[in-house]
Amino acid sequence: MSQPVLLNFEKHGTLRLREPREFTKHKAENFVPIVFQEFYSLATEFPLIFVRNKKTGDFVPGAMMGLKKGMNLYCQTSEWQPNFVPNSFTLTPLSVSRLDPQNNEANVAIDEQSSLLSESEGEPLYQSDGQATNYLKIRMDHVIRVTQQSVQAVALCRHLAEQNLFTTRILKLQQNEISPKYEVEGVFVIDEEVLENLSDKEFQGLRQQGLLPPIYAHLTSLQQIGRLTRLQHEADLRQESS
Repeated sequence: MSQPVLLNFEKHGTLRLREPREFTKHKAENFVPIVFQEFYSLATEFPLIFVRNKKTGDFVPGAMMGLKKGMNLYCQTSEWQPNFVPNSFTLTPLSVSRLDPQNNEANVAIDEQSSLLSESEGEPLYQSDGQATNYLKIRMDHVIRVTQQSVQAVALCRHLAEQNLFTTRILKLQQNEISPKYEVEGVFVIDEEVLENLSDKEFQGLRQQGLLPPIYAHLTSLQQIGRLTRLQHEADLRQESS
């Protein structure tokens, strides 16, 4: 994987950028990190869960896109079926190399090896005078905003953890009696019993931080586990017959 470099006119002034239309580069990612601002839209497509970062101990929200490690059921082909695309899929080839939350400043980097870049196709990144085009400004604002929201998501998850709202689950799933069984470990969800027994002050604290809507979206999204089980079973059948 190539190392992103700081975006600048001297090196990248002649480049053009195409919008990502297919996401096969994510075909081995069965868990895709998301931010709280995406919960409403993605809850209609995927089970939204939390996992724990083994290095930091922090909880991270994300969308389950497969029941097997190394297999994203939605990204095996170039055709994207769901109605919504996770923000993390739309950032490439841009990324934030440094983020200063206090001054709201960031350095944006670019993956020079990305297949989305060329000198003939797509939207230009810079004007002839060296100024960023409106298109590039929009793309940079997007990657900075999503990066900031990702940092915020970790902080919000810490607050949920302080309220003892996370509970771990081992998912044991099966499409039917004769189909294979799938077991998924390391899944955390909101504990509904703990949520219901919060004090009025604690509950109002969640409301004031805007956490209640994504919490309920998360709980509703768990109904999508049945769909994911069906898709995994169908993918296994196709693999067996090929």
